[in-house]
Amino acid sequence: MPTEKNSDVNQVEKHHRWLTLNRIAALTDGIFAIVMTLLVLTLDLPEKVELMNHADIREFLNSQWHVLFIYMLSFLILAKFWTAHHSQFSHLKATNPTHLWLNILFLMFTALLPFTSDLAGELPIYWLSQIPFHINMFLISITFLMSWLYTSKERRLLKDDVSESLVRYTTLKAWVTPIVAIFCMGMAFIIPAYSSIPYLFIPIIHKFIRFRFKNRS
Repeated sequence: MPTEKNSDVNQVEKHHRWLTLNRIAALTDGIFAIVMTLLVLTLDLPEKVELMNHADIREFLNSQWHVLFIYMLSFLILAKFWTAHHSQFSHLKATNPTHLWLNILFLMFTALLPFTSDLAGELPIYWLSQIPFHINMFLISITFLMSWLYTSKERRLLKDDVSESLVRYTTLKAWVTPIVAIFCMGMAFIIPAYSSIPYLFIPIIHKFIRFRFKNRS
C-alpha cells in the first residue's frame, strides 16, 4: 500500500515538473497572430475622407510617416520574436510550471504592443508617448531572455544534442533587444521622434554575432 502511494506521488510530481510544449506553442501562435493583426488597427483614415483633395491627402500622408514606421517596426520585431521563440522551443525537451509562467509573462507584454505602438505612432514628438513603447519592448525581450536563461541553466530543459556553443550564441542574441530598448529609452528624452531607429540595427547585430560564432566553429 505505501508503495502504491509513493508511486502516485511520484507521478503527480513528474506531471507538474514535465509538461508538453504543444499547448504553450499553440497559445503563442494564437496570440502572435492576433497581436500582429491588431497592429494594423493603429492605421486610421481621417474623418470625411471622401471630402479630401490632393493637398489634403498629401498632408495626411506626410503626417502619418511615424505611424507607418512604428507599425512596420512593431510587426517585424514581433515576427523576429515569433521565429526566435519557435527556434528556442525546438531545442527543448519539455516545459515545467516555472518556464510556462515565464512564457505567459512574455505573451502578456507582447499582447500590450498594439496599445503602446499606437501611442508612439500617433504622438511622435513627446518623450512621454515614446517611453511606454520602449518599456514594452524591454519587457517583451527581457521575459523572453529570462525564459531562455531558465531553460538553459544547467541544461534544465534542453535536449541532449544542444551544444554549449549554441546555448552561448542564443543567449548572446537574446541580450541584444533589451539592451537596444534601454538605449532607445535614453534617446526618447533627446529626440523622441527618432528614438525607435536603433531597433533597425538589431538584425545587423544578430548577423554580426552569427558571423563571429560561425568563424569560431
